[in-house]
Amino acid sequence: MTVLLIGWAVLTGVERWAERAPWPSAVLSGLMWACVVAGVWWFAEWTQSPLRTARQAAEARERAAGPGPETETPHEPEADTGADGEQVVAGRPDSSAPSRR
Repeated sequence: MTVLLIGWAVLTGVERWAERAPWPSAVLSGLMWACVVAGVWWFAEWTQSPLRTARQAAEARERAAGPGPETETPHEPEADTGADGEQVVAGRPDSSAPSRR
């Protein structure tokens, strides 16, 4: 409701002074544009509401669960040596090794 009233006042002023419209026309045009702005504002709030509610619920669950177990940082798999002596990591030859092709 606040967005509508403030928008109406501002847009009526814009219509009156910037567009040089007579007061009755400026008030009606300002109201029309204020309704458009308020409708877009309402739509944006309405579509974001489920996301905000879900985010707040997830944060509340995390707080209720308390601190989780300490997790180790993932590390790279150990290097293997292939049949021809090249280093193989996760099935790929080391990129710094010269190619034999």
